[in-house]
Amino acid sequence: MRFKKTFIFLLIFFTLIFSLIGVFSENINSLNFSDGKNFIELNFTEPFYVESLIKLNPSIEVISYTENNETIGYINVFGGIGDNFIIQKNKKYEVIVRGDSTLVLPYGDEER
Repeated sequence: MRFKKTFIFLLIFFTLIFSLIGVFSENINSLNFSDGKNFIELNFTEPFYVESLIKLNPSIEVISYTENNETIGYINVFGGIGDNFIIQKNKKYEVIVRGDSTLVLPYGDEER
């Protein structure tokens, strides 16, 4: 009887774990934006330049972050205005987009 309870517990536990892995792996490469201001923190990618992100996501109008009470930003107008800073893991960014969209991330070789 004890073996049966342990087996059922392990079966439920691993089913839950595999379900969670499926949910997270499904959403790891997509992030949905709503029209207007959005806040993101990427923790699943290597660093890349903001200009690369803008090229892949033309609906992004502005990306900025605050550091030491100073706001650093990049505006998607006239080929890009502002610092072409590096988007890093675990850092919070404010992203303003035109229309609802899904974020496309740069992978592999990119222009720097």
